[in-house]
Amino acid sequence: MIDPADYALWNSGVPRPYLKALSRDDLLTEGDGVRVRDSGGRWYLDGRSGLWNVTLGYGNTRVKEAIKQQVDRLPFANSYGYGRPAQVTVDCAEALVGHLPEGINHVRFASNGAQAVEMALQLSRFLRLRAGQPERMAVFAMWDGFHGQGPGAGMVTGVPYLHHQTGPMLPEVHHAPGPFSAGATQGVSDMERLITEFGPERVTAVIVEPVVGEGGHILSPEYLGSLGRFCRRHDIHLIFDEVVTGMGRVGDFTRAGQLPDVTPDIITLGKGITSGYVPMSAVAIHDRLYEQLHERTTGDTALSVGSTNDGHAVAAAAALAVIGALTEDGVLENVRRREADLLSALGKLQAQHPELRAFRALGLFCGLELGEPGGPSWSPGKVNQLRMTLESRGVLSSSLRVVPNLMLMPPLVITEDDVAEIAEALDGALTDVKSGRLPESGFAKAMG
Repeated sequence: MIDPADYALWNSGVPRPYLKALSRDDLLTEGDGVRVRDSGGRWYLDGRSGLWNVTLGYGNTRVKEAIKQQVDRLPFANSYGYGRPAQVTVDCAEALVGHLPEGINHVRFASNGAQAVEMALQLSRFLRLRAGQPERMAVFAMWDGFHGQGPGAGMVTGVPYLHHQTGPMLPEVHHAPGPFSAGATQGVSDMERLITEFGPERVTAVIVEPVVGEGGHILSPEYLGSLGRFCRRHDIHLIFDEVVTGMGRVGDFTRAGQLPDVTPDIITLGKGITSGYVPMSAVAIHDRLYEQLHERTTGDTALSVGSTNDGHAVAAAAALAVIGALTEDGVLENVRRREADLLSALGKLQAQHPELRAFRALGLFCGLELGEPGGPSWSPGKVNQLRMTLESRGVLSSSLRVVPNLMLMPPLVITEDDVAEIAEALDGALTDVKSGRLPESGFAKAMG
């Protein structure tokens, strides 16, 4: 354990119990390819890509060189307000929109996913106010959807504990069950039904993840197509939060780009936009909103959003390198091939381990549902025990605090052998948990 008096970093919501479990040997010190090494000398296959964001793995030459060259050339330029943006930031925006759905041709850069979500919500409400519709402020989101933390992003996140932990947050936010929720209505979606009952004329925006991060639920093209038509019919802004799904995670630049029947008004991007090497996110908007922004903005009524590091030159250089890797280095093709390998491996595991109730994968975005055969779902604590047992076998993964699922989000550059290694470790970890064998490390036992 670590003495709290000797640990200056605050990186846990429960600092003292966390530090009782942590040792100096558990700190990460090195990354190479799809693996990381801790200070105790052990290497792990990073099956969670950092926090789902290190999409190109560690030490990608293209991204590293772009960052180094930009630091030498111009490490910073102000993209906010009256500043002159860096040429590389303009180049990045122009390159990015070339891979977004038709009509989405303008990008505002931010620093993280939650900020991008809040920018999108501010834009939607700003346009309503400038159109003389102050009554149209309501936002609808989905239970179990995750859009970040903070007074705005945390409120649209469909995880109740975030709504109450610090008191009042963004008002006029409502949630609807997703089609994957227990008791979801058949036919008309609960989202469309509840908005209709509430009054569409009072709603400014709907925000959804096309693949829900809390469990990896894949919203069907039919569901999203219907929602898109509903929003267009009622002039409701449809926001796709693609902070996780964007930039290659699902085998394309966006999930929206894979859906021919729906084009959102706003797409938020983050996570893999720089492969996690530098903080960055983006808000991409459709031409129709950009034109409204132009028409409804004057010198005295400008939408003031942003912060110092938005559109950072070094981050833009990294993002340009990521775009190059996705388009020129075969990364997207690799995601599609490894998706097939992963689904095949999980199917074989399910035949041996009935507690693996279901699994869902789109690209390399994968959620595993666990529970006793014919009985209840595993608790979040038991799923976390599986995560730690898997870690003891050399593979990092993610477990969720509220939804009892294990998430596999490996780098987009994993190989067929890496998939086999993940499956073998998961096989052993499931056997260990069923037999009651816990990992030997104090960290694993305490955190399990």
